[in-house]
Amino acid sequence: MESVIGAVFPISPEHAVRIFDEGRTVFVKYTRFSKLDRNSRIVFYLSRERRLIGEGIIEKIEKAKPESVWAHYGRRIFLDKIEYDRYVSDSPVGGRNRISEAITVFVLKNLRTYKKTNQLTYSVTPAGCYLTKREYDGIIAVRSP
Repeated sequence: MESVIGAVFPISPEHAVRIFDEGRTVFVKYTRFSKLDRNSRIVFYLSRERRLIGEGIIEKIEKAKPESVWAHYGRRIFLDKIEYDRYVSDSPVGGRNRISEAITVFVLKNLRTYKKTNQLTYSVTPAGCYLTKREYDGIIAVRSP
């Protein structure tokens, strides 16, 4: 089995601006990705354009209740308060309220955008997907001059 070195998560263009231009270093996600840990990579994907745009390294990963996450990280989170409240309260699957569920918090470092972007031949679901070393090496090859 190939080694997992990170994950690919879809974001909107507005969120890309907040992460890469405004330096919001906290990415939150309801996820069960158990193979991610400190120093794993999070690669960001623009769904509409089907391309990878940049990455960050996980400095810290934790699970916590949504209200304590906003209280602790606030404007460092890539979502604004209204988006965050909507995200933590309404599940896109089944419409159940998830305010009592723990959310995964990824504190990122070494954020960087790709000068050249890699268009994927497959779509990334809203849940994201794991990233293997071989896939990441392919991204690096495209990024290199």
